[in-house]
Amino acid sequence: MHNIPIFLASDNNYAPFVATTIASICDNTKSFINFYVLDGGISEINKEKIVSLKNKFDNFSLEFIILDVEKEFKGFIETEKISKSMYNRFLIPLLKPEINKAIYTDVDVIVVDDIAKLYNEDLENYALGAVWEEFFENSYNISRKSTLELSDSHKYFCSGILLIDSKKWRESNITEKLLELGNKYKDKLKWPDQDLLNIYFDNNYKELSYKYCFVDPCHEFHKKKDFIIRHYTGNLKPWKISPHIVSELYPDNDLFWKYTQLTPFYDELVSKCIINTPQDVRIQKVQAALSAMREKKESHA
Repeated sequence: MHNIPIFLASDNNYAPFVATTIASICDNTKSFINFYVLDGGISEINKEKIVSLKNKFDNFSLEFIILDVEKEFKGFIETEKISKSMYNRFLIPLLKPEINKAIYTDVDVIVVDDIAKLYNEDLENYALGAVWEEFFENSYNISRKSTLELSDSHKYFCSGILLIDSKKWRESNITEKLLELGNKYKDKLKWPDQDLLNIYFDNNYKELSYKYCFVDPCHEFHKKKDFIIRHYTGNLKPWKISPHIVSELYPDNDLFWKYTQLTPFYDELVSKCIINTPQDVRIQKVQAALSAMREKKESHA
């Protein structure tokens, strides 16, 4: 059984969720995982807390890789919600040249089944495997595909979970080509790292099952319970909703807290919840509806 290399990226604010994602992965596999955290400024205290997961799990190693994003991605755009560290995933195959296949995952993610199932997917000679954003195909992504000059037949994918053939990536100099595209399209990017990956891999990636990146934007949780990886996309995150209430905002909120309880960050996160009562839930639903209306209007502008 081979060790599975998994790369994650985080600044200090997201350190608790690095721990939660790692705990969920280790709790559901017998494989040994080599975790590499692309470190965007995690404090020593929080690093120690993440490392302390070794007291609960003996099937992983952990390395923090410090990157100078200002140097690596000089001139690249940032957004109000996303920093330059989002581009770090472009460097993964170069950071560990001895690794030929790897997983990248965002950290607003929990894994509820064996991550080896994703790692063992056959990439069929593609350099990248990713999950199509089918739910946005006939709405937001219509304008994205047009703006980014993508093929009509391209299936715009999410960059939050990636399966990478690092050897093929290096042979094709994909990092260099992504950096070139970053300069060319910088005025057209909304979700910069994801947009650039879609431009480069236009009609040329292995489409993976939704099970590996289930996002539930249409509240289909009760219809699709066979996912392996749950990706909590959007502005509202599960850690904003108290584990002490049941909320239709996230029918599976308990899953997130189940794995957070395995980390040293549980009490800290509970104390920071902003949705603690049914009334808070109702207010959030109204705010989310208004936000969705604004985004829809902007996408058609």
